[in-house]
Amino acid sequence: MNIGRGIILTALLSFCLSCYGQSTDSITVAGRVYNVSDGMPHTLIINECDISIKSAREICELGEDGLFVKKIPLSFPHTLTINYNRNFINAFAAPGDSIYLDIDASTSPLSVTFGGDNADINQQYDPAFQYFSTFNYSRSLPADTVPLAEYLLAFKNSVEAGRDSINSYASRHHLSDEVVSMLYSDNIYLLANQAMGYAGRNLEEKRALFLDPTIFDVFNEDHTKVMIFPYHLSAIVNHFPDVRDNAPKGLIRDLMFACDEDSPAPDRNLFYNQAYYDRLYATDESVKEISAGVLKSGKIIVYQNGEIKEVQDGNPLTWLLSEFQGRPIYLDVSATWCGPCRAGLAGSESLRKHFKDTDVVFAVIWTQSSKDVWLKVAPTLSNITQIFIEDQEMMDRIGGYLAVKGFPTFFMIDKDGKIQKDVPRYQSPDLPAFLNKYR
Repeated sequence: MNIGRGIILTALLSFCLSCYGQSTDSITVAGRVYNVSDGMPHTLIINECDISIKSAREICELGEDGLFVKKIPLSFPHTLTINYNRNFINAFAAPGDSIYLDIDASTSPLSVTFGGDNADINQQYDPAFQYFSTFNYSRSLPADTVPLAEYLLAFKNSVEAGRDSINSYASRHHLSDEVVSMLYSDNIYLLANQAMGYAGRNLEEKRALFLDPTIFDVFNEDHTKVMIFPYHLSAIVNHFPDVRDNAPKGLIRDLMFACDEDSPAPDRNLFYNQAYYDRLYATDESVKEISAGVLKSGKIIVYQNGEIKEVQDGNPLTWLLSEFQGRPIYLDVSATWCGPCRAGLAGSESLRKHFKDTDVVFAVIWTQSSKDVWLKVAPTLSNITQIFIEDQEMMDRIGGYLAVKGFPTFFMIDKDGKIQKDVPRYQSPDLPAFLNKYR
């Protein structure tokens, strides 16, 4: 880091401490984005990456000289992301930490220098995660219906190949044992994210895969350090709630409760971290009305009735309100890399078909996503209008305006354009009755 940028970040550190102080259930993320050229966004997103619907996803406006600072909730130590111009920066933090980033916008992937708490871990972890991203997302598994023995063998072979690659990289780059351990967890659970739809030949085979002790070790709290692990817990709870009910009191069980958004709030005494409980089950105020016109306009891509078309001067909300004027819209905000998003959309085909001839419109906005992946996914989904956003600043502002905390997030827009948040999600048993009120 050069002297000038070091002075700026030191001053920013003092500013953060004076404004925010230290907290045991939040972190401060601050820094500077430099070499921002014309056409680049003047916003970035800090995503807490908690599994719950209360996960913070905060938009940051870049100030003078590209400076930014934001305090976000964080209830347990784990990785999070800072997203700038379609680039993801991965950082590890614990409650009470302050993280500082010096981001060179002219490089791809972004060149980042970390400061503050856990700087050494983050300086190793972020480039390592970036390095393995291509490998992780290129892996494939057998069909979801093959026998368990065949599926497990392919899964374990892929995990072993990933582990060998991590060991080689770690040796060349002198990674710490803690960073290597985090990469091992990523290696397993990024692959497990692809296996959420596994059905096997019966429910017992599904259960045996999700709880296989030789692969997952689901009650090992070391895995909670990586943001992808709770998605596996979500898959377990959705199919086998008895696992949560019989789990020992601790962080893992807290996360299992956080995954289960359709059940009533449990007794507070069941939680290991009761401050986390208070955050999860605090009453939210739903968005009452939306003024979509205040959002930035630009190009969006629409997939509707098997055809793709570009809209040059609009944003997803104004387009939907205009296209389906006077009709209620069940809106899903998703990302192509999100396993639960894609599983929910694929698993709700029969529900959308049931409401096909009613006034209810189904729509999905794809954000923070791969266009190539979306073009493959889009034709597989029926009875739903899809909108893909390419412009990063539009993504950021819509995510901030709608207070999208994580993926998927669901809204109901009534015939008058008023929007309700925290509505039943796909595959919730309450969703059909909820939609019947609008048909």
